[in-house]
Amino acid sequence: MLNSQKLSKKLLELCVEKNAQLLTAESCTGGLLSANITGIAGSSSVFSHGFICYSNESKKKFLNVTEKTIDSYGAVSYETVKQMLLGLCNQAKSKTLAVAISGVAGPIGSESKPVGLVFVGVRISSCSTEKIAQLNLGDIGRHKIQQRSVHEALQMSINILEHSKKY
Repeated sequence: MLNSQKLSKKLLELCVEKNAQLLTAESCTGGLLSANITGIAGSSSVFSHGFICYSNESKKKFLNVTEKTIDSYGAVSYETVKQMLLGLCNQAKSKTLAVAISGVAGPIGSESKPVGLVFVGVRISSCSTEKIAQLNLGDIGRHKIQQRSVHEALQMSINILEHSKKY
């Protein structure tokens, strides 16, 4: 079993154990996180839904990311991922683990947003437990950036569930 499959399986087991639903919002990974999770049999018991919010408009429409945040910080930012998480949590009907990813997978970046810059966030809806990480993966290729981002999101999700005292 591949590492991402093992992590996905472990995450699903923790969600079942904690009686938590799982929601995702992805940009640069284009659904790869959701595909990893739903590739595991039984995922439907905890995985509710995921959004692929590739455009700024979709982030605003489906996750309530504000125009001001995108204009001020850009789609690839700590602030945008924080609002993506809050947008997911606002949709939660029960205890939910929200996971959001936004980044630059390439091939073109900018000086302020280089290829390989990714923000990954996880938040537990029933409390204020949240972690957002900035990854600087470098220009390692589009697919590897996506894979590493998913790996980090899975690992962060597992860690937050294992170590949250308030859950």
